[in-house]
Amino acid sequence: MGTAGGLVMQAVRPLLLGVLLFAAPALAFQPSTKYVADPRVLGMKFADVSFKSTRDSVTVHGWWFACRDSSPVLVVCPSETGNMADKLPSAQEWLKRGFTVLLFDLRDTGPASGGDVDSLHEVLFSSRWVNDAEGAMHYARANAAGRPVLAWGQDMGGAIAFSAAGRMHDNADAIAVEGLFRTSQEQLMWLGMSQDPAVVLRHRILVAPADEPVSVAGRLRAPVFAVVAGKDEVTPPDVTRQVLTRVPVARETWLVPEGGHEHLERTAGYFDRLADGLRRLLARRPVRPGAR
Repeated sequence: MGTAGGLVMQAVRPLLLGVLLFAAPALAFQPSTKYVADPRVLGMKFADVSFKSTRDSVTVHGWWFACRDSSPVLVVCPSETGNMADKLPSAQEWLKRGFTVLLFDLRDTGPASGGDVDSLHEVLFSSRWVNDAEGAMHYARANAAGRPVLAWGQDMGGAIAFSAAGRMHDNADAIAVEGLFRTSQEQLMWLGMSQDPAVVLRHRILVAPADEPVSVAGRLRAPVFAVVAGKDEVTPPDVTRQVLTRVPVARETWLVPEGGHEHLERTAGYFDRLADGLRRLLARRPVRPGAR
């Protein structure tokens, strides 16, 4: 590079750094208290349900979409944006493929939250959301009548499903996730958010070490189907694979070479691949006492 080019880069580099530091992180929590869709309008039959989160007994609200009596029950963990209403199109796809579906709102989302959503915009992950998801899994288990209980999550929801399933061996019989990070602190560094000591400290308070995906992996007893996006810059493929190598039970991966971090569900055949993968993993898992 010539002298002139070097001078230009010296001038531009601080500007680029500023953009990285102050841009909104792609994985930060962006909850909504308003529903963008109504299952009634979509013609979906459901039941309003509520249950308690584990460990701190917060009331969690959800929608239960029943399929046939023999269907597995799928717990859909919320993503970092919106609330459970945003997952209604996905719920329709799972219902078509023979799954009973439980959607739920994290305590900080949906009309019942009453929370200050603006205060959460720098949060990537929290153990209290793992509590909510674990409560959803327990509710699903109690109402599954011996049917398998599964969980699925995208982006942040994948980490939540992964950690909740790893807390107890019977929380889920199999899970499907997308990209994973190792620890929330490492993810803060990757996204350029660790420059703020307050954000780092906040995550040390919000995330129990035992709930970090890299810690959960070795304890996980639920088989995992992982979708790996080849162009995911938020949770890079190599990091996801490193976490998965620690899982001691059956696991399958599906590489989507051109996939990015968001909207992998729009990939052709996405729900068919996940449904088939989960059923294969269930077939390889020892049958629980009393299970169908």
